[in-house]
Amino acid sequence: MNAIEQKQESGVGNKFWKLLFLLAGVLLFGLFAFQLWIHAARSSTTVDESPHILAGHRYWQCGDFGINPEHPPLLKLLATIPLNFRSLKEPNWDCGSRMTPKGESFIAGRKFLGDNGVDNIVFTTRVSAMVMSLLLFVTVFLATWEMFGRRTALTSLALLAFEPNLIAHGSLVTTDMALTTTAFAAVYALRRFLNNQNLFRFLFLGLTVGLMLAAKHSAVVFLPVLFALFVTDAFFRKGETLLWKQIFRNMSAFVGIVLIGLVLLWAFYGFRYSAIPNANENTISVENYIKEKGSPEMAESFAAKTVSNVSRTRILPESYVLGIADIISWSSRNAFIFNRNYAAGQWFYFPLAFVVKTSIPLLLLLPFGLLLPFFQKEKRREIMFLLVPPLFFFAVGLTSKLNLGVRHILPVYAFFIVATAAGAVTMSQRFKLFRYVLILLLLFHAATAVRIAPNYIAFSNDFWGGVNNTYRVFPGDSNTEFGQNDKLVAEYLARENIKECWYAPFDTTVDILPNNFPCHYVVSASAGVSENLYEPVPPVIEGTILLSTTVLPPRGGEEFLPISQSAAPIAQIGGSIFVYQGRFEVPQAAAWSLSARVEQLVHLRRFEEALTDARKAIELAPNSPYSHFALGLALDGLGQNEEARQAFETEIKLRQANP
Repeated sequence: MNAIEQKQESGVGNKFWKLLFLLAGVLLFGLFAFQLWIHAARSSTTVDESPHILAGHRYWQCGDFGINPEHPPLLKLLATIPLNFRSLKEPNWDCGSRMTPKGESFIAGRKFLGDNGVDNIVFTTRVSAMVMSLLLFVTVFLATWEMFGRRTALTSLALLAFEPNLIAHGSLVTTDMALTTTAFAAVYALRRFLNNQNLFRFLFLGLTVGLMLAAKHSAVVFLPVLFALFVTDAFFRKGETLLWKQIFRNMSAFVGIVLIGLVLLWAFYGFRYSAIPNANENTISVENYIKEKGSPEMAESFAAKTVSNVSRTRILPESYVLGIADIISWSSRNAFIFNRNYAAGQWFYFPLAFVVKTSIPLLLLLPFGLLLPFFQKEKRREIMFLLVPPLFFFAVGLTSKLNLGVRHILPVYAFFIVATAAGAVTMSQRFKLFRYVLILLLLFHAATAVRIAPNYIAFSNDFWGGVNNTYRVFPGDSNTEFGQNDKLVAEYLARENIKECWYAPFDTTVDILPNNFPCHYVVSASAGVSENLYEPVPPVIEGTILLSTTVLPPRGGEEFLPISQSAAPIAQIGGSIFVYQGRFEVPQAAAWSLSARVEQLVHLRRFEEALTDARKAIELAPNSPYSHFALGLALDGLGQNEEARQAFETEIKLRQANP
């Protein structure tokens, strides 16, 4: 506690300041919760939420961890608790009867929401998921107050409550905020244990580590951080006992808390190894899983072989190991940065994402937090706990080839916010003028969150042009478009009294579009799979056309370029949806819709209809490899093998000519 606060503690006005402090904390808590609620209510179902919700529901039903093993169960179980008290229309296969392929889990998840009322299910589960965000708020409050005092605690709450990235992902049924909360809680619990090594704090630390492991697979990155903190802290306390004894004691404690964490992780999987109930052997080998999801080359990598060897020991639940295997199989994805399509992730992606997506006040004040060890030498131990975890996590992010959004480094925000608050308050105590600068920056920070609502997902700070310009930096990932804007599109159409329109959104939201949505759905190259048969798009469309940034290059194909290159958008919705008006010739879009429809018809074994649509696609876009691939599928289904072979050969030639 600083000298000023000590003076206040001994003064007559102590009770007044305490009351004012608590009221301010409660107010910030309420404002944070309100913003989470606003986002939960006004944003549409994002891409990853539907399989998460269905998976969590199945976990409660029968322990079916064969669905969505890509993510551990903590957040999914928490979010779907309210569904246990409802009568719901279930998927059309017996719970826990088989492994659910990834693509099917997305289709089944959307159907589950559609059958049971999208808003009803999604909003309820989001409110339950918000508990993680509110726990983060409370944990940051307690940690900061304990380490730096009331003023710093209040400053950190002001930064946290209005940070757009935390609001954006704090009410979604996704795993990012769960890891953010549990990782910060684990480090805070570690510091408390090292301050006073008793049994209760030891068990509580093990509990937080277990929750962290059950939150997200990338939690394993924090294990070496915790180990390093255990060892390094011995040097801060070397005067209390022999150094080697302190190090040995801390290392023994680390082993103990990891074991407790593993026990708790197993508890989340019902202390059952098999991913699906009543299985007597491995559901699928790790090698085959990676081959199916990634490539044979990935299955032969060192990481894949290591995970495969771990699976044979059965030290971790099968579903958890399959989740790690899924990360390996998807370890390299295209990155879309500044209108360029990179074949793999780039080292500078996350630094750029942090600079673009973080609010200006936090960016300006962060250097004071990073330099805090030089300002408060007596607080270097506390600063170690605040800066080592996020900097290490950030450094690991630089090596990642999976560049999908700032949400993947969301855990760094809680640590940086506390360090920033401590640095800013220290500066305000040294320089009186800086107090007013800090107050103005905090007010600007709050105003930013208010004026961008509810467009938190597509937020970028004013240095980069704000919400409507985020797509210029990140045109094809969750920094801009996560499927969140369908409701805002519906509001725009109602406000403008538009009764007829065409809509090409990100992914396949056709299954869960808002009720009475007036637009024709336009399938694009970036869309996922749907069980609803796609409506063919005519070669000429007119009226109001709405295009997601992800259906345009570099993320999407060229089928909508006749629109974007010949007309300027009349409006932009949620930062990621462009609105056009006019009459446009879109033969490639029409051909693509037919090609996508062919794949559905072949799956339904309606081969004659598929062949008819494939021939129409060829007429509209004879140089499109997709059209010839669709033709090959239809011909193969009809048993016309030679004609199918010729179609596939043409497809390959066209792809080689236009890689």
